[in-house]
Amino acid sequence: MVIDLDKFEYWLCFVGGSSKWERHVYALTMYDADDQPVERHMARHHGIAAVGGKVYFEFTGNELGFVEFDTADPDEPKLGLIEVDMVDIPDSMPVWWSYLVESCGELFLAVVFFDGENVHKVVEVAVYKMDFSTPAWCKVDGIGDRVFLLGGDRIGLSNFGASCSASEHGLPSNCVYFLNHLAIIENFVHVIDLDKGTQEVRRPFGDFVDPLRPPFWMLPTEDVDGNTTLLLNTPRSLEA
Repeated sequence: MVIDLDKFEYWLCFVGGSSKWERHVYALTMYDADDQPVERHMARHHGIAAVGGKVYFEFTGNELGFVEFDTADPDEPKLGLIEVDMVDIPDSMPVWWSYLVESCGELFLAVVFFDGENVHKVVEVAVYKMDFSTPAWCKVDGIGDRVFLLGGDRIGLSNFGASCSASEHGLPSNCVYFLNHLAIIENFVHVIDLDKGTQEVRRPFGDFVDPLRPPFWMLPTEDVDGNTTLLLNTPRSLEA
């Protein structure tokens, strides 16, 4: 699934099916503070994650959107909404950013809170798990033997959340690695330990600063034949 961040459309290609890319146009409408209709993009400025055969996206403060695929009729994906209240945002933390993360078949929401309007200083990272039986976002104290990787592009067109095993990759467990794509003049990696409540700021990129293209995550995966694929988080084309 490839989502166009400039248009209200996405492209689908079902592996093992017709192997053709099919274009799908959608329409999502929300209402602003003046009760006026506004077209809403499913991924622009908001998190998106795939869980259990559905692709979920943040829609409004009390709705979670999803795209559901029917293997019997893959050419007609279903677009729907789930009523669920957004997590509480303290008035003392007006600047924050949220990320949807799939981990071990479950859907999580990670919220990064900043110190006032200072996006260089992370005050807290809160993690919530979706309880689809209610549905509701339930705050969790930790994520166990897992690591969350968060990031995005500089101008906020897209954000990115992923999960991996901590022990398998030799990383400290129960941690969130936040690649601070919102800091304009510096590129920090914040390592937040959810168990200890501590935070470490790392600068692996040295003095490198690109105001238009911050560093981003690349996730290598191998298939049964040993072929490697890189999953990229970027809103623009990459040139060699």
